[in-house]
Amino acid sequence: MEKRKYDIKTIMLILILFLSNIGIMGSTVYAMVMTEMYANLEEWAINLTMALPGVIGLAACLAAGKISDKIDKKLMFVSGLILFAITGSVFGGLLAYSNVGQVVSACLNGGICYAMVSVSSIGLITDCFHNEEQRSQVMGWYNGAMAAVGAVLALLYGNLAVIKWTYAFQVNWLALVVAVLAIFFVPACPPQSAGAAGSAEKVKGEKGWANRLIPILLAFFFVSLAYMTVNTYIDLYVSGNGLGDAAFTGLLASIGTLCSFVACSAFGFTYGKLKTKITLPAYALLAVGILVLYLAPGRTTAMIVSGIMGAAWGTAYTYWFFRSTVVVPENMVGTATGLVTTANSLSYFPMPYLLTFLMSAVKSDNITAILPVYAGIMAVVFAAAAVYKVMNKKADEQ
Repeated sequence: MEKRKYDIKTIMLILILFLSNIGIMGSTVYAMVMTEMYANLEEWAINLTMALPGVIGLAACLAAGKISDKIDKKLMFVSGLILFAITGSVFGGLLAYSNVGQVVSACLNGGICYAMVSVSSIGLITDCFHNEEQRSQVMGWYNGAMAAVGAVLALLYGNLAVIKWTYAFQVNWLALVVAVLAIFFVPACPPQSAGAAGSAEKVKGEKGWANRLIPILLAFFFVSLAYMTVNTYIDLYVSGNGLGDAAFTGLLASIGTLCSFVACSAFGFTYGKLKTKITLPAYALLAVGILVLYLAPGRTTAMIVSGIMGAAWGTAYTYWFFRSTVVVPENMVGTATGLVTTANSLSYFPMPYLLTFLMSAVKSDNITAILPVYAGIMAVVFAAAAVYKVMNKKADEQ
């Protein structure tokens, strides 16, 4: 299919999509204030704050995927950003010391808003960029921007948290600015008809697509469970090993997201070279990175590993979303994106409980002691992916 021209309208569309990542990366704030949360909230509230959005997101992502196939994706996109700004800033900030308030804020912000923004943004990219080569390029840029926005947010969250931890939540008002821009510059994207034509790489008809989508969902769930546990609770790793304060935690997050930005930006090129094998080195680097954090705690080590794992995560993340738009018919892209987003959201539910169980099992209050478990999860994912690609080489490359 013909590539879309990069005129001023297209550039504004891409810019707004980039900035909308604040609605997806907003959960970064918890990594910056985790130590303060443990000091000011009860443990049950913290666990629910981290786990319940995944449960809410499970239903929200499925619903958002189905709904985005039925309504204008622009409407969902703008609505999600506005709701994110309100729930993230008002609920998260003003009710920061309230156990129930923090849980409610997290569910709305990290569950419903996350689903609305992430599903609709991928849908907008799919609807506006029909050429597969251009779509993979824009998808890579979009996820690269997600990393860049995450890096900026981490610095803002972390440095404001040093002044007063509740100030960090007020950064979320920026999503309201993006919503206003979207109203004027994002084109309407009505539902695709069931007979919409796809590209040459598209699966013909609606049969067999689930067999290719399920491995993506499983990989997303387990990789997210392992990596995002380390990433979300990195403040405990920093404080537990005496590496610094919230500002250093913010620095680590920024390094990771900036390296993710580079990897995502190059996704169009790397995917063109490696195709579906692109995830294997990513999984391997995540496994090794987590193991290194366990074996050699230190500021320099933490910074280097954060960068490597950020790049690996960005590569895998972009692949999962891009591939999900390729292996299904055009009129089911929203549903597929919703399912992929659901896999990510679902991984957050067992996260705090598995963490608590493992730390209790090893009788340690230092997260470093349980990192080998997460490195092991990544090693299993790598092995399973390698076996799957060997056994399904011909079908997987279609």
